[in-house]
Amino acid sequence: MLTERQNGLRDSSKELHYIKKKKIKVSKREKILRLLEDGDLAGLVAQVGRDNSIFRTLISLSYDKESVISWRAIEAIGIIAGERAKTEPVLVRNIVQRILWMMREESGNNPWSAPEMLGEIVRNAPEEFTDIAPIIASFHDEEILRRGVLRALARISEVRADLVKESSAVAGLYLGHSDAATRTYALELVRNLMLKEFLATAEELMHDRTVVRMYYHGDFVNISVGKIAEETVIILCLKGK
Repeated sequence: MLTERQNGLRDSSKELHYIKKKKIKVSKREKILRLLEDGDLAGLVAQVGRDNSIFRTLISLSYDKESVISWRAIEAIGIIAGERAKTEPVLVRNIVQRILWMMREESGNNPWSAPEMLGEIVRNAPEEFTDIAPIIASFHDEEILRRGVLRALARISEVRADLVKESSAVAGLYLGHSDAATRTYALELVRNLMLKEFLATAEELMHDRTVVRMYYHGDFVNISVGKIAEETVIILCLKGK
């Protein structure tokens, strides 16, 4: 009887430890969610410390493209990775390799947000990941990844146009794509890379009144393809003088 009771106490102790541990993990996730809901990415970065589990949590929150929380999680991955790359480049390189693996068919994982995450990482740590931008671009012919690839290239080109310059032909391929968001990202890439050979096409797209919902500066905005085309034409013409 005593042995059974002692075993029972040990089992209960293990269960209690598991529950406590589980509650701590849930608490961390809830705290992260709260910061993302508030759009407080700076606060999130400040609270992270050296906890590497943050990447796993943020990746798990990045799949619902209809939720602004997912987009903020994607942006936060890039910001935190950029900071970590300064002191722990191997850690971030491993995360990049994991995301690339997610993009490959044999992984069996949902790859829908993988290009966007990689784009944010390269954007925030361009010197460390100069080799990754061309790899992202190589997935442009995968339908499920195409929109994300164009967005990633556009985001990278805002800070380091040279890293995606060799992928300029990709922008031209999708200016007339049936998906409005893909056309928008292609226009942004044309603008950032100053691809004047596509000026005439951009001028035609100024008449495109299709409204798309895009993630800019921490929130969703509704904007027409024509508006982005107009901004692109202005930049190409003004900077071309």
